[in-house]
Amino acid sequence: MPARLALLCVRRHLLVLLLWLLLLAAGAAAAGPVMDGLDRRPWSVAAHESVRGNRLLDGVRAYGGQIDAVVSGVPVSDPALTRELAAARRDLAAVPGVHGVTPLTAAAYAADRRAVLLSVRLDRTPAGQDRRRCERAVEARLRAVHGAVPGAAVTLGGSDRARAEVARRSLADTRRAELITLPVTLVVVYLLFGGLVAAAVPLVAAVATVGTGMLWLLLLSRCYDLTSPVLSTTTMLGLGLAVDYSLLTVGRFREERAAGHDVPEAVVRTMGSAGRSVLFAALVVAAALSGLAAFPSDFYASLGLAAAGTVLLSLAAAVTLTPALLVACGGRIGARARREPDEGAFAALARWTRRRAPAVAVGVGVLLLAAAAPFLRVHLVSPVGELQLPPGTEARRFADLVTDRFPQHRPDAVVVVARTGPARLTAWAERFADAPQVQRLEPATAAGPGVAVVRLVPVPDEDAATATRLVERLRADRPADFPVWVTGRAALDADFRAEVVGNAPRAAALIALTSYVLLLAMTGSVLLPLKAIVMNTLSLGASFGALVLVFQDGWGAGPLGVHTLGGLGYWLPVVVFALAFGLSMDYEVFLLSRIQEAYRAGAGNDLAVEAGVQRSARIISSSALLMCIVFTGFATGEVLVMKQLATALTLVVVVDATLVRCLLVPATMTLLGRANWWGPRPFRRPRPAPREAGGPAARPTESAVTTS
Repeated sequence: MPARLALLCVRRHLLVLLLWLLLLAAGAAAAGPVMDGLDRRPWSVAAHESVRGNRLLDGVRAYGGQIDAVVSGVPVSDPALTRELAAARRDLAAVPGVHGVTPLTAAAYAADRRAVLLSVRLDRTPAGQDRRRCERAVEARLRAVHGAVPGAAVTLGGSDRARAEVARRSLADTRRAELITLPVTLVVVYLLFGGLVAAAVPLVAAVATVGTGMLWLLLLSRCYDLTSPVLSTTTMLGLGLAVDYSLLTVGRFREERAAGHDVPEAVVRTMGSAGRSVLFAALVVAAALSGLAAFPSDFYASLGLAAAGTVLLSLAAAVTLTPALLVACGGRIGARARREPDEGAFAALARWTRRRAPAVAVGVGVLLLAAAAPFLRVHLVSPVGELQLPPGTEARRFADLVTDRFPQHRPDAVVVVARTGPARLTAWAERFADAPQVQRLEPATAAGPGVAVVRLVPVPDEDAATATRLVERLRADRPADFPVWVTGRAALDADFRAEVVGNAPRAAALIALTSYVLLLAMTGSVLLPLKAIVMNTLSLGASFGALVLVFQDGWGAGPLGVHTLGGLGYWLPVVVFALAFGLSMDYEVFLLSRIQEAYRAGAGNDLAVEAGVQRSARIISSSALLMCIVFTGFATGEVLVMKQLATALTLVVVVDATLVRCLLVPATMTLLGRANWWGPRPFRRPRPAPREAGGPAARPTESAVTTS
C-alpha cells in the first residue's frame, strides 16, 4: 500500500504539494479559534460527582467569574487603608461588567489583622473584548491600592485567574518550545545528512503536521471541550513523530539513490520498505492512544482522539508529503557515496551481548525493575491551577497567602451542594459537626435558585487523608429527601484517583492487545510482539520511577528548575503510559523491520540481529536525539504537568534507544533463537536457508544510512 500510494504521489507530486499547502493554510486559520476556545478547567469535562457539583454551582450562581486580591503589609485598622478600601469598593462596583464586591466581614480579615481579602464578582454576560476590558479595569483599580497606601502590597489571584494563567503560560510554553526545537532540529538533521535540502524535508513535514493538526483540533472541538494540555501534547507529539518518520524515509531514500536508482524509482522503493515500517509504527502509536477510551472522563477521550489524529497526520505527511518533496527536490539530496558493511560498533555490541545473553538480560531487567520501584509509592494529586505554576508567580503567591493567613478560606474544605434550601441543608450537615474528621462546620448559604451549599473544614493533616475520609462518610450518609453532590478538592482527589485505579488495568490491556495484533501482522511472529510488550513495560516503569523521585520526592528539583507537589498529576501516568508505550513500539518497529529484512534475506537469527541493530543504528540514534530535543523543549516550560509529561517521554526514549535496543533486544532474541520467528501459518513468509555466524556471505549487502 505505501508503495502504491508513493507511485501516485510521484506522478502527481505538484498536486500533492498544493493540497498540503491548502491544508496548512486552513490549519493556520483554525489556530486562532482553537486557542480562544480552550477550556480553562481541565476537569470540567469529567463525569464525576465532584465535577457535577462544581458545574451545578457554576450554573446557578448569579455571577460568572471572580477576581480576588489580598492587601497585606498594613494593619487593617490603619485609617488610610480603611478609607482606600472603601473608595476602591465603590469604584469597583461602578465598573461596567462587575456584578458586585463582597462585603468586608470578619471572614475577610487575616488572623493577624494585617491582611484583608477582597473579592470582585463579574457578570455572566460580558464576553470577548467587553470581558477583557472589565477585567483590566478591575485589576488596575485593585493595584492602585498599593500606590495609595504606603507599605501596602496587593496580590491578585483566585481560581479563575489561576486557570487563566495556566492556560496562558501553556500556550506561551508551546510557542517557545517550537521556536527552540525547530532550529535545533534543522541543525542536527543537517549534520546527519550533510545537506540543507535533505535536512529541510523533515522540518517541512513537522510544520505541516502541526499546522494541519489545528484543523483537526477545530473539528474535534465541536464534540469535546478541549483544554490546554491537549494543545501542548498534540503539538509536542506532532513535531516529534513527523520528524521521526520523515527522517527514516529520507535516510532510506538516500540508500536507494546510492544503489543507482533514479529519483522516482528510489521514492517508490523507499516507501515499499521504510513506508511500511512507518505505517505500522504510526498505527501502533495510534492504537496505544486508543486505550484512553477506557476511561469515562471526556478529558481522556478528547486527549486520546486529538493525539491519535495527530499521529495519523504525521503518517499522512510521511507517506504523501515526504515522497512529493523527495520527487521535487530529490536530485539535490545527496546519496551515499559508498555502502557501509553490516559491521560496526553496534554490531560488535550485539555480538558481545549475544555471548553473555543470560547475564545481560537478567542484569538489565533487574536494573529497570529497581528503577521502577519508586513508582510503587506514587501519590496522585489533583492538577489544581495555581499549583501548576512556579512558586514565584503571582497566582501561586496569592494561593500561599490565603492558605497561610486566612484559615477560614482553606482550599481543602469539603463542599456539599444540594438542591434544597439552606435550612434543610444545615439540619442535615449538623449531624457531622462532631465527627472526628471535622474541625469546623460553616453555615449553609443559598448559591442560587433552589440550590444551597455548605462547607465542612476538615482537621488538617499532611496527606489530606482526613478530608478523604470525610468525603467518604458524607457520601455514605446522604439525605433521603433531597439530592446532594459532595465536591471540593478532596472529593476531586478521591474521584480521579478512583477513576485511574479502576480503569488503568482495562486501558493497559487494550493497549497491549492492539499493539500485539499489529506487531503480529507486521512480523508474523508470536513471541516478538510479546517480547516487545514486556520490554516496553520495563522501560515505562523505569521512567515512572524517575518521575516519582524528581517530582514527588524532589530529587534534583533545584538543578532541573522544577517545583514539586508531593505527587504526580492524576492524568500523567495514564497519558504517559499511552504515549510512551506507543513511542517505545515506534523504535521497536524500526528495529524489528531491519532485523526481519536480514532474516528474510537468508541470515540466521544471530546474524540478522547483528545486521538489524547495525543498519538501524544511525537512524534510531538520530531519531531518539531529535525526539529528546523536542521533548526537552517542552520540559523547559513553566507549567508543571507539561514538565512532567515531557520529562517522562524523554526518559522513555533514552531508555529505549540505549538499554533496550543495544542490550535487551540482542540478549532476548539470542535466548529465544529460532523461536523468535515462529508464527501461525497464514503469517509465515518463505525465506532462503539461513546463514549463521562464521559462514560464507554471512550478511546481506544492503546498505545502512550514514552521512555523505
